[in-house]
Amino acid sequence: MTVKEALTAAKITPNPAYTGIETADDMILGVQTEASGQETPDKYTVVQQQVTEHSGAINASSSDTAYIRTGPVTTKTGAQRQITINGERFAGDPFQDFALSPKIKYGTGQDVVVKYVYFSLRTGKGEQGEAALIVSADASGAANNPAGFSAQLNAIGTPTEYTYSDSAEE
Repeated sequence: MTVKEALTAAKITPNPAYTGIETADDMILGVQTEASGQETPDKYTVVQQQVTEHSGAINASSSDTAYIRTGPVTTKTGAQRQITINGERFAGDPFQDFALSPKIKYGTGQDVVVKYVYFSLRTGKGEQGEAALIVSADASGAANNPAGFSAQLNAIGTPTEYTYSDSAEE
């Protein structure tokens, strides 16, 4: 399923002026899983099938310095977007088949860097960027339970603002 198809299926038209409660289900995470045919974020593959979580976090770094007569001061020196993905294995899902392929599971460096978009389907507002896709579990679980998987997207650099539009000419 593409980002655009997910919005159509949700029957919600993003409205940048929306105010109100947003749930975890309102967040859309799309990943470019194919080099051709997915040139714009609306064509990215949605991380959704059998996914129980895609939680976004900002991991900040800081530096502490003590100054005369001021005392300790903390300076924020950077931040990295991290998105944790957990779910149950579903063979045939385009995102899972891509993420759990040997190329990504055992890949290093540029081989595991993907483009992503992460935004609210209520407002259409969010971010886009590049991230390292790191798989930490690919078939977890006990007997008679669904096989689980876990992965993380760790942004490279600072993501840029993104606002979804039907034309997707971002």
